[in-house]
Amino acid sequence: MAYVIAEPCIGTKDTACVDACPVDCIHPRKDEPGYEQAEMLYIDPVECIDCGACVPV
Repeated sequence: MAYVIAEPCIGTKDTACVDACPVDCIHPRKDEPGYEQAEMLYIDPVECIDCGACVPV
């Protein structure tokens, strides 16, 4: 099961988890369309490999 972005990251666009993700499953990235309009990031459950690299961030 894919990870889900939760508190304290809800409502923020802290990209520390994006840098930690080995498969780039956290969207939108700064270079993707819609980043400026997005209120928060999300994890694509299809792309996520459940590695846990984003958890300690």
